[in-house]
Amino acid sequence: MIKSKNILLGVILTFGINGFAGIFEDVATINKGIDGYVVGKTLTNGQQKTLENNGLKSDNPNVRKFLANDNLLIAINAKNLKVLAINKRYNQIEQKQVKSMIGNLIHDNDEPTAMAHDKMIYWIFDAKGEKLTEDDLKKWKNSLKDDSKPNSLADAVKKDFNKKEKVDFNPYLSVKLSSDQPMMTKQEESKLANVYLMISSDKLITQTTTNK
Repeated sequence: MIKSKNILLGVILTFGINGFAGIFEDVATINKGIDGYVVGKTLTNGQQKTLENNGLKSDNPNVRKFLANDNLLIAINAKNLKVLAINKRYNQIEQKQVKSMIGNLIHDNDEPTAMAHDKMIYWIFDAKGEKLTEDDLKKWKNSLKDDSKPNSLADAVKKDFNKKEKVDFNPYLSVKLSSDQPMMTKQEESKLANVYLMISSDKLITQTTTNK
C-alpha cells in the first residue's frame, strides 16, 4: 500500500514538473523579448555571467533578478534560469520617440489588445502565440459579472435559456508599454516622459513564486 502511494506521488510530481516545463516551452515559442532576452527561454552562457556579476536582492527564493544594463531589469526562475519578465526603462524621452516605439510595437505585435488612460498600452497572447483582442477581453470580463440575481420572473426565465458561459481567457504572455505622460498628445503639448516596456508571463511568475 505504501509502495503504491509512493508510486502515485511520483507520477503526480513528474506530471507537475513536466507540465510546468511545458508552459515554459509554450511561452518561449511565442518568442517575445528585448535585447537578446526572451521570456520563457534559458539564459545564454554570457547572460548567466551578467546574472552573477549584477545580481539583485529578490523577495522570493524561487526568483532571481539582475540588471542586464543600467536600464534593463531581468527576472528569472532560480532553478532553471529561464526568463520570467523583462523590464526596460527609457528616461526622459520625447513624444516623437514614444510614438516611434508604439509604431514599432504595433508592427511587431499587431494592434494592441487594449489601452488604459492614454498612459498604458498592452498586448496579450495565448498559448498558441495568438494575440487576444479587445473584444476577447471584454467578453471575458462580462462573463465574470454576477448575474445570478434576476430582477423579475421574466428575467429568471430568460436566463434559463440564455445562461452566460464563462469565456475561455488564458493569457500566457503580455507586452506592456507604460508612461508617466499621456502618449497620444500633440507633440507641441507633450512633456518629456519616463517610459517602461515590460514583457512578462504572469502564468510563469505565479508558478515560480508559489512553487515549493
